[in-house]
Amino acid sequence: MKTFGILIILVLLTTIRANCQHESDVHEENQFQHHSLVLFSGYSLIPGAINEEGKEQVEIIPVLGLNYGYWFNHKFALALINDLELASYVVEKDHQEYLDREYAFVTALVFMYEPILGLALFAGPGYEFETNHSFGLFKVGTEISKSFEGGWSAGITVAYEIKEVNSSLSFGLTVGKRFGKH
Repeated sequence: MKTFGILIILVLLTTIRANCQHESDVHEENQFQHHSLVLFSGYSLIPGAINEEGKEQVEIIPVLGLNYGYWFNHKFALALINDLELASYVVEKDHQEYLDREYAFVTALVFMYEPILGLALFAGPGYEFETNHSFGLFKVGTEISKSFEGGWSAGITVAYEIKEVNSSLSFGLTVGKRFGKH
């Protein structure tokens, strides 16, 4: 019985290793494309939103995004992440002033690092543009994606924006396309 268990473990480990090697080989065989465009659709959690009664609540708002990335190699990229918040809400600044947030546009220039195929980490400075009050931010996040033939990919992204007012968490789905010279 013990031998049977060890045999099953060896078969599983061999299968996992072969699958990982196959992923690596596919990644190496594909000609490298430096440019990427990614569509993002998701939600942002605004923890400090003020409701009609003047009380703080968590507001969940829809977000659409279009991102461009330039990959220097298989591990490192510089990306411009652009998100449009598709809602209006109110937040409190310094416990004394209410700020209306109407369809804010958030952009960030981030450094991306992909330590393993399909897992990217990113961080960088940005700015939130809004008609009533704009301010700087710092965005940090991760994306888990699966690559497909023809340079296409699909993934899940989670990001946190550290802002002067109402830091927020966003999450959603991505669809991307890599292109450019090989």
